[in-house]
Amino acid sequence: MSQSNRSEMRIGCPECEATVNASVPPGPGIHDDRTTNRLQGRETACRNCGHELELYYY
Repeated sequence: MSQSNRSEMRIGCPECEATVNASVPPGPGIHDDRTTNRLQGRETACRNCGHELELYYY
């Protein structure tokens, strides 16, 4: 059985306050060398109201 390297995040929808579950891949995080760290994004939608959410991470 393989293990996922994704981190699960739970955030609140700003429209209906439902909990939205999303996963993000592992990343290097924030380091001193700013040239290699790029802010990444992921889109998801609330299953309750359909509001589109954008998640940003390093």
